[in-house]
Amino acid sequence: MYEAGTLEPAYILHARNYRDTSLILDLFTRDSGRYSVVSKGVRSPKSKIRNRLQPFSPLLIASVGRGELKTSTTIDFPEKPFGLTGKALMLGLYVNELLYRLLDRFEPITGLYQGYENLLSELVLPEHSIVGQAPSKQSSVDEVLAIRRFELCLLQELGYGINFDYDSRDGQPISADQDYRFVVHEGFHAIQEPQGETFPGVEVLRIATGDLERVDSRRLLNLTRLSLAELLGDKPLKSRSLFKGARL
Repeated sequence: MYEAGTLEPAYILHARNYRDTSLILDLFTRDSGRYSVVSKGVRSPKSKIRNRLQPFSPLLIASVGRGELKTSTTIDFPEKPFGLTGKALMLGLYVNELLYRLLDRFEPITGLYQGYENLLSELVLPEHSIVGQAPSKQSSVDEVLAIRRFELCLLQELGYGINFDYDSRDGQPISADQDYRFVVHEGFHAIQEPQGETFPGVEVLRIATGDLERVDSRRLLNLTRLSLAELLGDKPLKSRSLFKGARL
């Protein structure tokens, strides 16, 4: 936990108007986890930063206060924003909502913060992309795989990581030649006959090594969605409605 008034790296997960000229910023910080601050006067016409307080923009922020809602005292912009557009922007908003919903206040998770920054770097369009040209199918696939990696990282860092190395029932190593069924909060069980959706052992082992490109995208989606659903509860994610049926 940082000391009050000390600058710390942060990103804005969500912002909402507060009174006439202020904002409440919901932050994801490297050193203090998720918490909220009042940023006074930033919506006034004279504010120099009113248009810079956006998601995916690296910040250095200092705040004071003893309660859950603190007051920002300094906000700096050490680097340029991650320029997310189109589908990548929607994916970024989805991830921000996940973090807002699942992270407890003032519980720093350094590995997750680094994973978030890595994800934003992957979602940025390559520098060689032609302005105005639609992203290729391959770039779209890469974006989705980046999300799957982050979802797995999020589960791991929250203490709900999935064991891809051993059968959760008998402790035997996952076999490439065996079929498995995934059970949330338990793991992979070897099966002799098909029982609903199954995972070939070879794909489970590929996930273990991060080789997501060679895993069926539908099975991978269901794996992370089922695991996250247990943590999110009955309240649906607003950001998912933006995709209108896309398998994300």
